[in-house]
Amino acid sequence: MLLDKLKINFIKLDAPSPWGIFFQDSATPQMEGLEELHNNIMFYLAIILFTVTWMMITIIKNFIASKSLISHKYMNHGINVPIQKCSKFNNTFLKSNMNIHLRTYTTLSGNPLDNNDIKHVKIYEDAYDMRKNILKENKGKSGIYMLTNKLTNDIYIGQSADISKRFRNYFNLSYIKSKNSFIISRAIIKYGYSNFSVTILEYCDKSDLNIREQYYFDKLNPQYNILKIAGSSKDYKRTEETKTKISKSLKGIYVKEKSALFGRSHTEETKKLMSLKKVKDNNPLFGKTHSKDTLELMRQKALGRIRSEETKLKMSTVRGNPVNIYEKCSSEGFKLIGSFVSARRAGKFLNISGSTVIRYMNSGEIFKERYKFSSK
Repeated sequence: MLLDKLKINFIKLDAPSPWGIFFQDSATPQMEGLEELHNNIMFYLAIILFTVTWMMITIIKNFIASKSLISHKYMNHGINVPIQKCSKFNNTFLKSNMNIHLRTYTTLSGNPLDNNDIKHVKIYEDAYDMRKNILKENKGKSGIYMLTNKLTNDIYIGQSADISKRFRNYFNLSYIKSKNSFIISRAIIKYGYSNFSVTILEYCDKSDLNIREQYYFDKLNPQYNILKIAGSSKDYKRTEETKTKISKSLKGIYVKEKSALFGRSHTEETKKLMSLKKVKDNNPLFGKTHSKDTLELMRQKALGRIRSEETKLKMSTVRGNPVNIYEKCSSEGFKLIGSFVSARRAGKFLNISGSTVIRYMNSGEIFKERYKFSSK
């Protein structure tokens, strides 16, 4: 009876049922292969659907103009940015042999180049957002560049044998702060990188840099350039009056936390190298002695100097001899009651002079049969 019921159930499994979601159980090898093919196709379709959906959501979420550098790079499609090679016959050759329309990444309102008959290679509208492009596209190229303040339209023109290296320094805030005497450095700190555009005026050979920079000086009259003669800043020496003005303007600014060396200390190896460079003839004071007037000025200056307690403690630690005071106890012998950085401070603790402490410490005698002094 049980066997008959099992046979009926097996037979039902091989027959299709109404509104069934799956295929009927395979009764033949052909049906078994068809069912396996169906299952595989459905599995891979599910994976493809999930992957495509995830990619579309990611693109929609992350492709924002304010966050992505790629959107800036390809904002204006179909724009040609040819490389302008500098030579004496460059313009003549281009006009006679090639019909090239020079365009840029973007068009800036109030661009100083709009009112001058000057061609240029390319413009980077936002110096900060497009800094990777600036460094990558100008690597190993020499030429003339221009920084433009988009708020004031003031410009700076410079030359470099490697424009990428030059702008790597520009994007280093510590380097910019160290060049605070330059107007362009102070302007970048004040307005920020994003308010400056970078224009590559032309690429040229290193030997032509001064000639081409002077050409743009005469044409554009840059406001941020202190000197209007190309290459003159290399051998330029400031007058004593200018140095005095710069010194007064910077006095008291880069101190304590603002100092570049605040919180830093030289390694022992560096200290030895610094010491070796200033021995004997290398020392600017070697073989010299201060005059009586100089010594008197130094003495007068030292008289009015008031050191803090913290400074005095540091000086005692460096210059003084450490002293430990032990007090005699009947049961435990001598017991440590205080450690001091100098004999003077130890004597002050017992209301005696520092020389007395040193004398008893050197002789090993017990002071008033009660106190013992030791450097250990």
